[in-house]
Amino acid sequence: MFHSTLLPSLLRALPVVLALACLVGAATPARADEAADTVLAIINQARVKAGCSALKLNSKLMAAAKIHARNMAEKDFFGHKGKDGSKPSSRAKRQGYSYHMYAENIAAGQSSAEEVARSWLASAGHRKNILTCRLKDTGIAVAYQSDDEPLDGQSKAFYYYWVQDFGDP
Repeated sequence: MFHSTLLPSLLRALPVVLALACLVGAATPARADEAADTVLAIINQARVKAGCSALKLNSKLMAAAKIHARNMAEKDFFGHKGKDGSKPSSRAKRQGYSYHMYAENIAAGQSSAEEVARSWLASAGHRKNILTCRLKDTGIAVAYQSDDEPLDGQSKAFYYYWVQDFGDP
Protein backbone atom coordinates (compact mmCIF):
# COMPACT_ATOMS: atom_id res chain seq x y z
CA MET A 1 0.00 0.00 0.00
CA PHE A 2 1.36 3.44 -0.98
CA HIS A 3 1.29 6.01 1.79
CA SER A 4 0.52 9.56 0.71
CA THR A 5 2.96 10.87 3.32
CA LEU A 6 5.83 9.43 1.28
CA LEU A 7 4.99 11.47 -1.81
CA PRO A 8 6.39 14.81 -0.57
CA SER A 9 9.70 13.24 0.44
CA LEU A 10 9.93 11.41 -2.89
CA LEU A 11 9.27 14.66 -4.75
CA ARG A 12 11.98 16.42 -2.73
CA ALA A 13 14.44 13.65 -3.67
CA LEU A 14 13.61 13.85 -7.38
CA PRO A 15 16.04 16.70 -8.20
CA VAL A 16 18.90 14.76 -6.59
CA VAL A 17 18.01 11.65 -8.57
CA LEU A 18 17.79 13.66 -11.79
CA ALA A 19 21.13 15.34 -11.09
CA LEU A 20 22.76 11.97 -10.52
CA ALA A 21 21.22 10.66 -13.74
CA CYS A 22 22.76 13.58 -15.63
CA LEU A 23 26.13 13.00 -13.98
CA VAL A 24 26.27 9.39 -15.06
CA GLY A 25 24.58 10.16 -18.37
CA ALA A 26 27.85 9.78 -20.29
CA ALA A 27 27.76 6.08 -19.47
CA THR A 28 24.42 5.51 -21.20
CA PRO A 29 24.58 4.29 -24.81
CA ALA A 30 22.58 7.25 -26.13
CA ARG A 31 24.89 9.77 -24.44
CA ALA A 32 27.99 7.83 -25.52
CA ASP A 33 26.77 7.82 -29.14
CA GLU A 34 26.05 11.54 -28.91
CA ALA A 35 29.58 12.11 -27.55
CA ALA A 36 31.07 10.07 -30.41
CA ASP A 37 29.10 12.11 -32.95
CA THR A 38 30.34 15.36 -31.40
CA VAL A 39 33.99 14.24 -31.36
CA LEU A 40 33.63 13.05 -34.96
CA ALA A 41 32.22 16.40 -36.10
CA ILE A 42 35.07 18.36 -34.49
CA ILE A 43 37.74 15.96 -35.77
CA ASN A 44 36.27 15.94 -39.28
CA GLN A 45 36.18 19.72 -39.37
CA ALA A 46 39.94 19.74 -38.68
CA ARG A 47 40.54 17.00 -41.27
CA VAL A 48 38.62 18.79 -44.02
CA LYS A 49 40.44 22.04 -43.21
CA ALA A 50 43.75 20.13 -43.60
CA GLY A 51 42.65 18.66 -46.96
CA CYS A 52 41.72 15.17 -45.73
CA SER A 53 38.42 13.40 -46.31
CA ALA A 54 36.03 13.09 -43.40
CA LEU A 55 36.34 9.96 -41.26
CA LYS A 56 33.44 7.49 -41.28
CA LEU A 57 32.24 5.71 -38.16
CA ASN A 58 32.86 1.98 -38.44
CA SER A 59 30.90 -0.41 -36.22
CA LYS A 60 33.87 -2.76 -35.72
CA LEU A 61 36.14 0.08 -34.66
CA MET A 62 33.36 1.42 -32.43
CA ALA A 63 33.22 -1.97 -30.71
CA ALA A 64 37.02 -2.08 -30.27
CA ALA A 65 37.04 1.46 -28.85
CA LYS A 66 34.16 0.73 -26.47
CA ILE A 67 35.82 -2.40 -25.13
CA HIS A 68 39.13 -0.63 -24.49
CA ALA A 69 37.51 2.46 -22.91
CA ARG A 70 35.41 0.24 -20.63
CA ASN A 71 38.44 -1.90 -19.72
CA MET A 72 40.52 1.15 -18.77
CA ALA A 73 37.69 2.47 -16.60
CA GLU A 74 36.80 -0.82 -14.91
CA LYS A 75 40.28 -2.35 -14.60
CA ASP A 76 41.99 0.80 -13.32
CA PHE A 77 44.61 1.55 -15.96
CA PHE A 78 45.34 4.07 -18.67
CA GLY A 79 47.33 3.04 -21.70
CA HIS A 80 47.28 1.67 -25.22
CA LYS A 81 48.31 -1.79 -24.01
CA GLY A 82 45.38 -3.64 -22.45
CA LYS A 83 45.58 -5.46 -19.11
CA ASP A 84 45.36 -8.65 -21.17
CA GLY A 85 48.44 -7.59 -23.16
CA SER A 86 46.41 -6.58 -26.20
CA LYS A 87 47.54 -3.86 -28.58
CA PRO A 88 45.17 -1.48 -30.38
CA SER A 89 45.57 -3.37 -33.66
CA SER A 90 44.84 -6.74 -32.07
CA ARG A 91 41.64 -5.38 -30.48
CA ALA A 92 40.49 -4.22 -33.93
CA LYS A 93 41.30 -7.63 -35.44
CA ARG A 94 39.27 -9.32 -32.67
CA GLN A 95 36.27 -7.30 -33.87
CA GLY A 96 36.84 -8.44 -37.46
CA TYR A 97 38.35 -5.19 -38.75
CA SER A 98 41.01 -5.70 -41.45
CA TYR A 99 43.34 -2.80 -42.16
CA HIS A 100 46.47 -1.60 -43.93
CA MET A 101 47.17 1.13 -41.37
CA TYR A 102 45.92 1.58 -37.82
CA ALA A 103 46.23 4.19 -35.05
CA GLU A 104 44.68 4.93 -31.67
CA ASN A 105 44.19 8.01 -29.52
CA ILE A 106 43.31 7.67 -25.84
CA ALA A 107 42.53 10.28 -23.22
CA ALA A 108 41.29 10.36 -19.64
CA GLY A 109 39.71 12.96 -17.42
CA GLN A 110 37.97 15.10 -20.03
CA SER A 111 34.29 15.30 -19.13
CA SER A 112 32.99 16.41 -22.53
CA ALA A 113 33.38 15.49 -26.17
CA GLU A 114 34.44 19.03 -27.00
CA GLU A 115 37.16 18.94 -24.33
CA VAL A 116 38.63 15.63 -25.48
CA ALA A 117 38.57 16.63 -29.16
CA ARG A 118 40.34 19.92 -28.35
CA SER A 119 42.97 18.14 -26.26
CA TRP A 120 43.69 15.61 -29.01
CA LEU A 121 43.97 18.38 -31.60
CA ALA A 122 46.37 20.30 -29.32
CA SER A 123 48.69 17.29 -28.91
CA ALA A 124 51.21 16.73 -31.72
CA GLY A 125 51.02 12.92 -31.67
CA HIS A 126 47.24 12.74 -31.43
CA ARG A 127 46.84 15.45 -34.07
CA LYS A 128 49.12 13.47 -36.41
CA ASN A 129 46.75 10.48 -36.14
CA ILE A 130 43.73 12.72 -36.73
CA LEU A 131 45.28 14.39 -39.77
CA THR A 132 46.71 11.29 -41.43
CA CYS A 133 44.62 11.46 -44.60
CA ARG A 134 45.17 7.78 -45.39
CA LEU A 135 43.07 6.81 -42.35
CA LYS A 136 39.40 6.61 -43.43
CA ASP A 137 37.46 4.82 -40.68
CA THR A 138 37.09 5.55 -36.98
CA GLY A 139 35.52 4.30 -33.80
CA ILE A 140 35.03 6.61 -30.81
CA ALA A 141 34.00 5.65 -27.29
CA VAL A 142 33.82 7.01 -23.78
CA ALA A 143 33.42 5.06 -20.56
CA TYR A 144 32.44 6.68 -17.27
CA GLN A 145 33.43 5.11 -13.96
CA SER A 146 31.43 6.79 -11.19
CA ASP A 147 33.47 5.26 -8.36
CA ASP A 148 36.84 5.80 -10.04
CA GLU A 149 39.86 6.30 -7.81
CA PRO A 150 43.18 7.92 -8.72
CA LEU A 151 45.55 5.66 -10.61
CA ASP A 152 49.11 5.26 -9.31
CA GLY A 153 50.92 8.56 -9.65
CA GLN A 154 47.73 10.59 -10.12
CA SER A 155 46.34 13.05 -7.58
CA LYS A 156 42.73 12.71 -8.71
CA ALA A 157 40.45 10.22 -10.41
CA PHE A 158 39.83 10.45 -14.17
CA TYR A 159 36.21 9.17 -14.21
CA TYR A 160 36.07 9.48 -18.03
CA TYR A 161 38.12 7.28 -20.38
CA TRP A 162 38.15 8.03 -24.13
CA VAL A 163 39.32 6.01 -27.12
CA GLN A 164 39.43 6.90 -30.79
CA ASP A 165 40.59 4.17 -33.16
CA PHE A 166 41.50 4.88 -36.79
CA GLY A 167 41.85 2.52 -39.71
CA ASP A 168 42.71 2.34 -43.39
CA PRO A 169 40.78 -0.69 -44.67
